[in-house]
Amino acid sequence: MNRSIKSLYLALAGGFVLLFVMLGYWQVVAAGGLNERADNPYQFEKQRLVDRGRIISADKVVLAESVAYTQKRKKYFKRYYPQGDLAAQVVGYATPQQGSTGLESQYNQYLAGSYGAGAILDKLREPQKQGADIRLTLDTRVQKTAEAMLEGHRGAIVALNPQTGQVIALASSPTFDLNQVASDFAGILKTEGAPLVNRATQGRYPPGSTFKVVTATEALNSGKWTPNSTFDDTGKFVVFGQTIRNDGGVKFGVNTLTDALTFSINTTFANIGTQLGAKALGDQMTKFGFAQPTSIDLPSNEVAVSGRYRKGKLLSNTQRDEDVARIAIGQENLQVTPLQMAMVAGAIANGGRMMKPYLVKRVITPDGVVVRQQRPEELGSVSSAYVSSEVGRMMQNVVREGTAAQAGLSGLSVAGKTGTAETGTKGLNDAWFIGYAPADNPKVAVAVVIEESSGTGGQVAAPIAGQVIRTALNAGPVQGDPQP
Repeated sequence: MNRSIKSLYLALAGGFVLLFVMLGYWQVVAAGGLNERADNPYQFEKQRLVDRGRIISADKVVLAESVAYTQKRKKYFKRYYPQGDLAAQVVGYATPQQGSTGLESQYNQYLAGSYGAGAILDKLREPQKQGADIRLTLDTRVQKTAEAMLEGHRGAIVALNPQTGQVIALASSPTFDLNQVASDFAGILKTEGAPLVNRATQGRYPPGSTFKVVTATEALNSGKWTPNSTFDDTGKFVVFGQTIRNDGGVKFGVNTLTDALTFSINTTFANIGTQLGAKALGDQMTKFGFAQPTSIDLPSNEVAVSGRYRKGKLLSNTQRDEDVARIAIGQENLQVTPLQMAMVAGAIANGGRMMKPYLVKRVITPDGVVVRQQRPEELGSVSSAYVSSEVGRMMQNVVREGTAAQAGLSGLSVAGKTGTAETGTKGLNDAWFIGYAPADNPKVAVAVVIEESSGTGGQVAAPIAGQVIRTALNAGPVQGDPQP
C-alpha cells in the first residue's frame, strides 16, 4: 500500500513539474511568437483596444487613422485609410487578421503606443491606449501626380530630394484600396498585377541604358577619359565572340563621350566597360549602393537589393567571370529597383554625395513630444563634385537634344538619361527614365519605369518624369513642414 501511495505521489509530483515547465515555456520562451500570431485571440483583442497613431503626409493629409466603435458596451478601434489607395504600398496596412506591412509595420512600436523610456514597461502592463503620430516626407500632391501618370500601366515612380534624401513620392501600379484589406483581402489577392508588391522598392528590372550614368561616372573618375574624349563607332563591338550593336543598327562614326551618353551609343560604352574592367566598374557600383541592402525606413523584406543576379543569387560587384561590356550598357544579369536608380540620379545631382532615403521625418506623441526625428544622412561619395557636374552636363545634353528630349520642361533645365530594356517578349520593353531638375540647383531627382511597353524610355517614361518633376517643383519646399 505504501509503495502504491509513493508511486502515486511521484506521478503527481512529476505531473506538476511538467505543468510548470510547460507554463514557463509558453509564457516566457514562446510568448513572443504567440503574440505575433494573427489568430491569437488575446492579440486580436489587444490590438483592437489601441488607438493607433495617425500617418500624416508632408502636406498635412491624413493617410491612416484609427476610428472608434462600440461592441458589447466596450470601446474598440479599427484602422481607417481616408485616402483609400493613395500610397497604399508605402503606408501599408495593419489589421489583426492580416498583420501589417509598410510603414504600419516598420513604425508599429510607435503607432501602437510603445515609445520612449517606458517602452519596456509597456510590455508588462495593459497596452497604451493611444499611439504616436508619424509625419512623412511624402507630398500627396506629387504622389497623386505620380499615381495618375501610372494609371493603366504596370510600373513605378520614385521622386526624392537629392540634397536631403527625403522621399517625396513613391508610387507603384497597380495599387489597391487599403480599406479593402479588412473587408475583402481575398479580392486583392485575386487582382491581376500583384498590387500588394511595392514595385518602387521590391521590383527588380534590367536598367538598360540608365546604367550608363554609372559607367560614365567611373569613366571620368578613372581619369582615362573626359566628356570630349573621342571614339570611333563602326556599328558593332565584338566581345566573347558576341556582337553588341546600337539600337536600330545605327553607325555613329567618330563620337565623344558626351555624344555617347546623349544618343545612348552602346558600342562606345561597351568599349569603355571593357577597358575599365570588372574591378573598377564593380567598385563604382559599390559606391552607388549596388549589391547592398538599401537603407530606407520600410520593412527589409519589402526592399530588394539591386545588383547582378544569376539563377536568383546576388553576385559580387567585382566578380570577374561576367561580361563587363554588357554590364556597362545595363545588361548582363543586372536587376535594379526604381528606388536605387533614383538614388543614382540623386547622387549625381548632389555633387557626388549619396544621401540616405527616408520616408518619416518625425514621430510625435499625443502630448506633442517628438520621440524620434530623422535628419539628412550621407551614405558616401560616388565621385568628386567636379566629376558629378560633368556627368550632369552630359545628362542635360541627353534632354536637350538626345533620347530624353520629351522630358524637357519649358523654361527649366533638366538632366536625365533614358533606358529601354528588353523583356524577352518581342516588341515589349521596360521603359526607363532617371534624372533631376533644375539642373543648376537640383531640388528633385526621379526614376520612372513602365513595364512591358511598346515604346522607348524617351517616348514613354521621359514625359511621365517631366510631369512629376513639374508638380514637385510647383509644390514648393515639401521637406519643411512646421514643428507641432
